[in-house]
Amino acid sequence: MIIDAHVHAGEYYRHYSARFAEQMTATTDLAPEDLSAPEAKLLGEMDAAGVDRAVLLAFDVRRVEGFSVPNEFVAELCARHPDRLTGFASVDAGTPGAAGRLREAVTGLGLRGLKTAPCYLRMSPADRRWYDVYETALDLGIPVLIHTGYTPSRNADARFFSPLLVEQVARDFPQLPVILAHLGTPWTRSCVDLLARHANLYADLSIFGSYQPPATVARALAHARESGVLDRLLWGTDFPFATMTAAATRMAALAQDPGPWPPGSDPLSPREYEALMGGTAARLLALAAPNATPVPRPTR
Repeated sequence: MIIDAHVHAGEYYRHYSARFAEQMTATTDLAPEDLSAPEAKLLGEMDAAGVDRAVLLAFDVRRVEGFSVPNEFVAELCARHPDRLTGFASVDAGTPGAAGRLREAVTGLGLRGLKTAPCYLRMSPADRRWYDVYETALDLGIPVLIHTGYTPSRNADARFFSPLLVEQVARDFPQLPVILAHLGTPWTRSCVDLLARHANLYADLSIFGSYQPPATVARALAHARESGVLDRLLWGTDFPFATMTAAATRMAALAQDPGPWPPGSDPLSPREYEALMGGTAARLLALAAPNATPVPRPTR
């Protein structure tokens, strides 16, 4: 099974602002309009890339950026395609009631994880305002995906880019599965070392695996293997910021071609490749939300 563990929902103008889209695509070959990921486009891309399931992310940055991709929107998409899509909620701990909104998104809407965007919200992932949210995630049994690493958004606060800020969260919530997005790019080595220190931490390869040279990706994977954490990395693309088809092709090559790998390191074994491309994500998702009791929807 191939699982894309990092996919953005949302459509240009309907959700993303033009200003945000222009900033996020300024250094790419994408047009701002390409940030749209309507249902048909998403499913078509999954089919073309051989992706069985995608983790679809809400995105609550309204307090700073003035827009959000709502939990309800993601839940509706997932409800129409339960065999292909798993939804993660998003909340902003800088606004009152964030923990309650997360609980409703899981128990009422059926979402199965949490996506947070601390640097976009100008706050650290270790800010104590997040702790009620983390406690709720732990109680519900869901994983938390935290944006780490660089972003071109001009409103984001660079003080909160580093993946090392998550270390305090890992210490305070050792039973909470936490996924560091983008392998903390460009602090990928520090991110891998962080995983080695904390068994509850994972990381996804979104953007990093799609745009960095194959040799750079291979070095990071080799370091993860040497550090004993390769089985806690998840393949993800950040679609529509990157295509699933190209990203999947790149990863398949790293399982076959020894060229990009550093001396003494072999390409991904079949077992490593299967875990990276979906096995680890499937294990996390299978554990998600064992304590969530859906709220009965009112009859009309």
